[in-house]
Amino acid sequence: MVNRCCDRPALSPLARLAQRGVPHGNRGHDDAYDHTRLSRCATCGSGVVESHSHDCWDPSDHSSWDMYWWWRIDPADMDVVLELVGDCPAPLKPGCDCRLHRGLGASTPPAGALSRETPYEKAPVPAAKVRIDDGIPGWA
Repeated sequence: MVNRCCDRPALSPLARLAQRGVPHGNRGHDDAYDHTRLSRCATCGSGVVESHSHDCWDPSDHSSWDMYWWWRIDPADMDVVLELVGDCPAPLKPGCDCRLHRGLGASTPPAGALSRETPYEKAPVPAAKVRIDDGIPGWA
């Protein structure tokens, strides 16, 4: 698997920013499932944003079912993220109505990340930054 942040990643989930649908293989799954998650590496202090999109509408073509995108947040930019996560009453609930989820869960970081069909493909991981406009966080 490609390293998303450093040579010895130790990622821990910080927040589930967004989720749509039911994961494949679970009861109630109906073709599509998407999520955006935010993790922090205990080794290097970086953050990792993962966006996954699953759509199994075409059962004959498994290669197109899953797409993944990743972005890295530098340790210096994680202070803002950690403050937002600390203010959130339910960071692992994508339906939360706090500033973290309303802001960062409403979109993914800017284009630049190449989509991947599997999480194991090697590719550069672009950086993402968090900005605050009128009290609401967004991707920069």
